[in-house]
This record gives sequence, C-alpha cells and structure tokens, in this order.
Amino acid sequence: MKNYHKILYFLLIVVVIFQLPACKNNQKKPVPQKKPNTTQKMSTPKELTKIENDIDTIIKECQKLQESQKSETDKLSVSALAPQNQQQGGKSTSKGGNKQKQQKEPPEKKSWSTIDKTVKDIHTNWNVLSPIAAKAGASTDLLNNVSTAINTLTTKSTNKLLNDTMIAANNVYKYIPEIENYFKTTSPPDIKKLRFYNRDIDFNSSIGKWDVAKKDINDLKAIWKTLKVKLPKDAKTASDKFDSGLSELEKAVQAKDSTITKIKSNVLESDIKSLEKASGSKK
Repeated sequence: MKNYHKILYFLLIVVVIFQLPACKNNQKKPVPQKKPNTTQKMSTPKELTKIENDIDTIIKECQKLQESQKSETDKLSVSALAPQNQQQGGKSTSKGGNKQKQQKEPPEKKSWSTIDKTVKDIHTNWNVLSPIAAKAGASTDLLNNVSTAINTLTTKSTNKLLNDTMIAANNVYKYIPEIENYFKTTSPPDIKKLRFYNRDIDFNSSIGKWDVAKKDINDLKAIWKTLKVKLPKDAKTASDKFDSGLSELEKAVQAKDSTITKIKSNVLESDIKSLEKASGSKK
C-alpha cells in the first residue's frame, strides 16, 4: 500500500514538472489587445477655407456699397443746404451731376456682380464639402442648416437687399466653426464664433435692431467665458485686450449708439485676429 502511494506521488510530481513549461508558454503568449484608436481628424478641407474667404468677400463688397450710399447721401445733404444763388450754370451742374451718377453706377453693379458670382462659388464648394463633412461626423441637422443659410443668402443677394445680404452672409459664417470641429484647425474654432457675434452686433445695430445686438452680447460673453480658460499662456496679452474691447462694445450697445458700436466692433475684430494669431501655434 505504501509503495502504491509512493508511485502515485511520483507520477503526480512528474505530471506537475511537465505542466510547468506549458504554463510558462501560456504566460508568454501576448494577450490580445484592442488596437488603439489611431484615427485622426482630417486637415481642414480647402472648400471650407474657400467658403470662409467667399463670405469675407461678400461682406467687404457690401460694406463698399454702404460707404458709397453714405457718400451719396452726404452729398445730397450738402446740395440741399447750398444757397440758391449758386445755381448759376445750373444746367451744366445738373448734367455734371448726372454724369457723376452714371459713373458711379458701374462700381455698384460691379459689386453686386462680384457678390452674385461669389454666392455661386459658395454653392459649388458646399456641394463638394457637404459629403466630406458628413463622413467626418457632421450631423444631418448641421448640414441642412448650412444649406438653408446659403439659400437664404442667395435670395437676399439676388434681391439686392444690402443689409440683409450682410447678415445672411454672416449667418453662413456662423456654421464655419461648427464644421471645423470635425477637422484639424490652426486655432480654436470658437474664436470664429466670437467673430460671428461681433459682426452680428455691428450689422444689426446699424439698422436699429438693439434687441438682437443685446442678445448677441450675452452670447458673445458666454462663449468667451468658456474659451478664455482654454487659451495658451502666450495668448494672455491678446486675451486681456479682448476683455477690454468686449467691455467697451457692451457699453456702446447698452447706450444704443450705432456709431460708437461700429467703432468698438471694428476694434474687437482686431482683438479677435490677435487671439487667432496668439493661439494658432498651440492648436
């Protein structure tokens, strides 16, 4: 019986000895792991950059038209105040005035022609960009909102509604940072949200829509509060300038002074560019 137990123990020891290498081999086998998510955002599509540049072109052309209209209004005001004894050679002056008017019509037509062409370019680039943005993760709602905004811009510009065209162009710009979130960018997309609201304040205050301007100020402050803490230390100087500029713009809006509001809005645009420059290398 004792011999039987000894033999049994011996066999168990042998089995254990042979099992040890197998266990070691099992331990050495690499444990299957999930592949790391190496998916990276695509670079910003050139079509998105083109649309952004096209929006800037439309707004600048509209501003040219505004300046032209203001200049004409100022001239008419001066003419109305001129003494009647200066009407000598009136026929000649009238002809000269008509000639000047005719000469100023082509630049206006040229601006609207540029705007119309640029709007068509936006449609073309959006047609290319839309599926790219969808593939990158942009929602159907976002894509539909952009399409609607572009169509609204087309309607306003076709009808040559100057202020409405500027506002509509800016409303297309509103979605630029939303789409940029799905791509690699050189600066935080939210900085462009600051620009959207700053422009909207400028455009709406110029036509007396102070309720819109006041709401925009609140939205601008909310975005800035969130964005400010995310900026790199190198952007502190630009950040402080923006703080000051925003405070000044808010005062102008509260005072409902369209002239001062436009000036403060222009200053804030400069501050926004400084923010982009200061934070660009850190994105």
